[in-house]
Amino acid sequence: MKRHRMILGLVAAAGAAVLVSGGRAPSLTNIPAAQPEKAAAQPAKADGAEAGIKKITAEYAKAFNAADAKAASALWTDEGEYVGADDETVTGRAAIEKSLAEFFKEHPKATADVQVESIRLIGRGTASAEGVVRLKLPGTESAVESRYTALHVLEDGVWRAASVREWVPDPATEVTPQHLEWLVGEWTAKGEGGELKLTYAWDENKVFITGKYAITKDGKTVSSGTQVIGRNPAGGLRSWMFDSSGTTSDAVWVRDGKRWINEATGVIPDGTEISSVNVLIPLGPDSFTWQTTDREADDVPLPALPPVKVTRVKK
Repeated sequence: MKRHRMILGLVAAAGAAVLVSGGRAPSLTNIPAAQPEKAAAQPAKADGAEAGIKKITAEYAKAFNAADAKAASALWTDEGEYVGADDETVTGRAAIEKSLAEFFKEHPKATADVQVESIRLIGRGTASAEGVVRLKLPGTESAVESRYTALHVLEDGVWRAASVREWVPDPATEVTPQHLEWLVGEWTAKGEGGELKLTYAWDENKVFITGKYAITKDGKTVSSGTQVIGRNPAGGLRSWMFDSSGTTSDAVWVRDGKRWINEATGVIPDGTEISSVNVLIPLGPDSFTWQTTDREADDVPLPALPPVKVTRVKK
């Protein structure tokens, strides 16, 4: 059976994978390769999804800026749903076309700039996307910026929007790297796979938090890596991960009460596309748990990993 290795979203998670796997794969977790299927049944690849979704997003902006409600609504599924920043819901392609036509009549020459920030393939012919919309109305000095999340589906070889939600971020609830300042310091965790040593530190200007980890077993370093956490200029938090095997990944972070959740996607050296949802729960000022769920490799689901407790060494 072919063996792959899968990177996780946080530096600590990379160590956690080793600790719970008994050292079978340094810093990464072994996973089985996908079984061959008939060509017609193969799931859409992430690169194809990204190109297709960016294409229809650009087409939507072009149709919107031309005030062409019919062309814009054609990029939705028949039962597509749109939830606006005012929480008003419009359901169905025909209703979306009517709503757009009314908007264009009320705001002629309105323009929109839509930027896709991230795309994640979450199933066969299904993908999620996040991004920013900048709407400029005639007679206004500046554009109004909002964020959106979208669920896209592949229909007859064409990506269409099935559900889109748009909202205006509340500055009071926006997360920044300063919200993760409690991570700064030295941490450790132990397990069957060895010992994890993890250090987080601010950069000189306190713009980014950099994490460095090393995993040792029997006195030898078996894996190491670097993670950078920073504010996305368009809003929210993002991180980038690089490990000693050559694997790279990035993640979007959100806060859910006391929990921190990041959705990570990446590529390992052999080209396998990987993803996971990682949940970090602070237990106090000197410890936290990390658990990885919803793991996939080339769309093959993988079991969740058990939580790992990470303990502070010193601040």
